Amino acid sequence: MLLLSAAHASLAADPALFSKEMGVDPSEPAVARARVFEDVVVAPIPISNPTVGSGLAVMVMPFYHLGPESPLSNTALAAGLTSSGSWGVGVAQSTRLRGDKLRLDGFLGYVDLRYRFYGTGADAGTGGTSVPIIQKATAFAPELLYQVAARTFVGLRYRGVRVETALESGSLPPAIAEVLPSSITITSSGFGPRATLDTRDNDMNPASGMLVDLRANFADQAFGSDLNYEMYELSGNYYRRAGPGVIALRGYSCKVSDSAPLFDLCLFGANNDLRGYEVGRYRDRAMVAAQAEYRFPVAGRWGGVVFGGWGKVARSFDTMGDEPDLPSVGFGVRWLASEKARVNLSVDVARGRDGGSVYVYVKESF
Repeated sequence: MLLLSAAHASLAADPALFSKEMGVDPSEPAVARARVFEDVVVAPIPISNPTVGSGLAVMVMPFYHLGPESPLSNTALAAGLTSSGSWGVGVAQSTRLRGDKLRLDGFLGYVDLRYRFYGTGADAGTGGTSVPIIQKATAFAPELLYQVAARTFVGLRYRGVRVETALESGSLPPAIAEVLPSSITITSSGFGPRATLDTRDNDMNPASGMLVDLRANFADQAFGSDLNYEMYELSGNYYRRAGPGVIALRGYSCKVSDSAPLFDLCLFGANNDLRGYEVGRYRDRAMVAAQAEYRFPVAGRWGGVVFGGWGKVARSFDTMGDEPDLPSVGFGVRWLASEKARVNLSVDVARGRDGGSVYVYVKESF
């Protein structure tokens, strides 16, 4: 959002230049210009997630064109509250400029989370051992990508996170609680490259193409971080029409260095990699996950999905073979909330290694 403000300020003195930067030539007749606003999704959304419980969120997501040849951009504003006492507010931006030669994305948010911490590794939570904690976090992550070849983008991203972690009052015996700090606050601040190959036919609900994404983050004290560490993420999505529906495949891997804080370890179940797991119950310094789903129409705006997947977490990729499998299977229902933007409201039921979970969210899982 700060980058958006800076770009607007630099061009505000020359409206004609600003219009051309957005891909609109002010000398063209008005009827020849692209329609700006295409649609808006406004929805109260029930929340169901094994990490934070059940609750309600409100989302407002307008879709608009910033140029006659540019794909849809969108802004998502959301706020939610759950049965665990967790709540959060945030805004996410996806901007497509100059016919999609320039992408300016990012998010800004605050969350107050109440959940259970199980430890690290694939054996976390064995015997039901866990500790209830409170985490209050502020995050800001803008990025700028430029098209360097056909459907290929390279750019730079910043990621700033401030997390305060504390044990819930009364969760430990007094003798132990007296020797532990009441809370720990860690600031992570760093820059890193991002490279993307994106041939999808639609950002919200792809039916063909692929998305390959490489991200890295280098947190360093020189950027205001309390800790120096590295994080790498590589993902690949593939979409193909099959009969009346679409086959969607996804693979994901994560690696962080030894000095990464607990909240920045590879979190199994985050970003729906995979569904059926409490986010953070399985966390470690290395992770792999793969999943497949079939998306099919049912009637009118209604559709359905069936999916399955597998993954692992480990101290390192070298020891991945020694860790237990983490499988996932499930099915879901879709309702098309916006025909123009192809945005679905989604409800999924998934079963993982430890039991079942229900998810309610906007868009597709990947």
